[in-house]
Amino acid sequence: MITAGQLNAVICFQRSVNDVWEDHLTCRGYINGLSGNEFFIANAGYEAALTVTIQCRYQPALMRITPMQYRAVSGGVVYELISPADDVGSRHSEIKFRAKRIYTEEDGQ
Repeated sequence: MITAGQLNAVICFQRSVNDVWEDHLTCRGYINGLSGNEFFIANAGYEAALTVTIQCRYQPALMRITPMQYRAVSGGVVYELISPADDVGSRHSEIKFRAKRIYTEEDGQ
């Protein structure tokens, strides 16, 4: 279970509307790299150094976020979502996404 002390990142989920990224929902969360076993089981084909887990407290709006239409931005880093929202243990307390770091805002992409 995610604790309040772990919610150290401000995460903005952005939605693509007519090829323009618009802020959709902002929340506090936790971003962490995947361990070796987690990486190979869940994300074959992606580089481990670029793959992360994004964890947030449960919100019904987060469950509607889909990888094809949304991305996450935190601290100037842009993440491509590579999995749908996972209501961890179906307990409505924590949501987890898998994501791939694609670039930072300083890269200018």
